[in-house]
Amino acid sequence: MFIPLLQKERSIDDFVDPSGECRLSSLLTDANSESQMDELYTKEIAGLVRSALTDLDDRERHIIRNRFGLLGGAELTLEEIGRTLNLSRERVRQLEREAKQKLRQVLQHHEGHLKFSLA
Repeated sequence: MFIPLLQKERSIDDFVDPSGECRLSSLLTDANSESQMDELYTKEIAGLVRSALTDLDDRERHIIRNRFGLLGGAELTLEEIGRTLNLSRERVRQLEREAKQKLRQVLQHHEGHLKFSLA
């Protein structure tokens, strides 16, 4: 517990291995690089979702886009979507469930091709 207090201070440029190949600075994480990785991951997933949406029919795509506010729109209720499609709230819920199942299948199929894991 007190050992860190007894150790001498080290420079960020000090080598941390006996061979002199690894510097302390290389072991520290770069918050900027992590945010860049997060951004790449988000863009890849967004592209995959956009691609998966093309596998849905027009009505299913309309429901998913409006239900979840995709494309910058507001998230609508089942009833609001039903009014635009002249469907009951229950029928919209059923179609949403079917569309989400289709999307899951497409995304699971493409998961092996991702540069980053969905896990």
